[in-house]
Amino acid sequence: MAILDPFGDRFGRVLAAVAVLVVVAGIATAGAFAADPSVATPDPVAYDDTVELGLSSETDELMAGSARVPRVQVFYSQLQYVVGYNGIESFVASVDDGRTERQFGYPLVVHVETFDGGNPGVTEDGLLEAERSTDWVPADEAAYVVGSTARSPAGETVVPFSERTNAETFAAEHGGHVRDWTAARNRSFDVDSAATVRSMAPARWAAADRRVADAEASAAERAGEVVVVGRDAPTIDATVAAAPPNGTVVVPSGTYEETVTVNESVTIAGDDARVRGDGNGSVVTVRAPNVTVSGLTVDGVGNETRDPEAARESAGGDAEEGWDTNVQLGYGHGDAGIRAIGAPGLLVDDVTVETNASGVLLREGSDAVIRDLRVDGSDDWRDGFMGVIGMESRVTITEGRFEGGRDGVYLHRADGSTIRNSTFVGNRYGTHLMYTGDALIADNRFRDAEFGGITVMTRPSGNAIVGNDVRDSSAGIQASGTRSYVGYNTLADNRLGFSTSSRGSLYEHNVAVDNEVGAHATTVVPSSRVVANDFVGNDRHAKAGAGALRIWADGDRGNHWEGADVGLHEPGERAYRPTAPVDAVLHHETAAAVVRESPGAVLLDRLHGTVPGARSGSIVDPSPAPEPYAPDRVAAAREPDPSPVHPEWRVESGLAGDDSTTASTDTMNTHDLNATDGTNVRNGMEARRPTERPRTSAEPEDRR
Repeated sequence: MAILDPFGDRFGRVLAAVAVLVVVAGIATAGAFAADPSVATPDPVAYDDTVELGLSSETDELMAGSARVPRVQVFYSQLQYVVGYNGIESFVASVDDGRTERQFGYPLVVHVETFDGGNPGVTEDGLLEAERSTDWVPADEAAYVVGSTARSPAGETVVPFSERTNAETFAAEHGGHVRDWTAARNRSFDVDSAATVRSMAPARWAAADRRVADAEASAAERAGEVVVVGRDAPTIDATVAAAPPNGTVVVPSGTYEETVTVNESVTIAGDDARVRGDGNGSVVTVRAPNVTVSGLTVDGVGNETRDPEAARESAGGDAEEGWDTNVQLGYGHGDAGIRAIGAPGLLVDDVTVETNASGVLLREGSDAVIRDLRVDGSDDWRDGFMGVIGMESRVTITEGRFEGGRDGVYLHRADGSTIRNSTFVGNRYGTHLMYTGDALIADNRFRDAEFGGITVMTRPSGNAIVGNDVRDSSAGIQASGTRSYVGYNTLADNRLGFSTSSRGSLYEHNVAVDNEVGAHATTVVPSSRVVANDFVGNDRHAKAGAGALRIWADGDRGNHWEGADVGLHEPGERAYRPTAPVDAVLHHETAAAVVRESPGAVLLDRLHGTVPGARSGSIVDPSPAPEPYAPDRVAAAREPDPSPVHPEWRVESGLAGDDSTTASTDTMNTHDLNATDGTNVRNGMEARRPTERPRTSAEPEDRR
């Protein structure tokens, strides 16, 4: 490492930065108590003006109409924002986690939404329903029904009333007990969190295994009468049309210049066969369930990436819904090597598509298993489209390779999909999810992504992103939404390793090595846990946008930050602030430790966590780990010609590799702040709702 000369210019700049921060902190101290919160009780605000936590907004459609989730809004002592919680249970779990008070201060005023005059009841699905809410009242003045039959997608629902008699009436009809605020506040709730998503990740892997096995078994069972192209009919299309239901169409080696339409359940089995379209439209179109396409190379695909006429049929009125519909109608109607429309049970196996449009396009419930698919797209992503595009179709993708083109895999309202063991090279986005939750993205390799290796937009919930290796890209992982689990990923030589854009989420055991920025804290109100990650060799280990102080640790377990152990104190004994100007350079300039021990820096340490003005846009790890959690992965990430690093996350996390959904057995405390954004889709209820126009700082607006 370079040595910082205490008499040189660089030392002076660092010391000046400390001096400026001390002055700023002093100014913040002078103004921190200009308004005494004990003098007046703040009135409730419009809920849309709060910073919303709690249930994912993807439940909006599920909760549309008369279904309700009681809401809470909280004024914290050291937070300039009013925080809104969807669910009293979410708020209780949040303040019980031991971290909220340190980040936000203590709750000054809590208002709850009541339902006295709203004719509250329970739907057939067990959801709380009401014609309307009645009023916002101080939490300690309300009466609460706990333990009733009313539920929300996250589990138990506490129902508040202004008048105790109305609460008693509800409890008599729907069960439960009436309690005051103290009793409700001290109650323990089973609220789903990102830890739940972590525990379910191996089960999702196992479910993908079963889907692949079931697809193979189904294809084998359908292997009926065999017809051969060239013997039974002159073309593939004619042979498919002549084949009996569940028959097998064998395509001998050769090049077939035609397009194919499949209207019956058949198997198309190529033997080193190439199907070449005429450059207009899709080459193979499937409009029947339980079809298998294997052993083909497809080219001659048209260049239409979307249907302009279909795209004009947008929802109108609501800009967000209009945008969503525009994408579904536009993107879902372009050209593809294989296009499936209303074709559930599709198996695509050992297929190569050469295209400047899309490789495989699925829409209208074309749930599919795609194995060993190679898509060679355009050299410039602007000239191409998606390797796989799935519209309202659950897809299992395994052992694929996607080179070039716009996005390797683009999924839109494709809940429960799995993308694993695949390679993505030179895409705009490697994997791009929109309005898609409960997905698994695991053990993939991403290289040279123009904008991002893994990008999740539009605030879905419950996605697990584990064991991926992303390098030489603009961003490694950018996942919005709620209840995401981002763990055991290797992020090296990117402009950005990962962002903490998903609320109420868990980021653990990731390795961020030699990136320009290791991690970026982006949410205004921090509600996620970032722990046991390794930050090594990054130009900047982390940065933070505007918002409250972020505490990146879990109790006495923090992250490993190269350089945090430099100084006079024992390793792990002193907090590390990757966003502070002195701490941020410790891994580059070891002599910056002199500045860190200066009286000014010590004063600033004391101000942090007590003065709101000293909190904005900062990260602190109170328990930095002296050694990397995964030294082998750190070393592997720095190999000159590295193979992808895929840790045994199902073993290392202490999770079973079967259908178990039990909690992790590792040392992580699973009762955590992640619950503030917890939501679970229970009893087969699907949560889908467009909530925001997707936006990413890495992508210019005219390229979305």
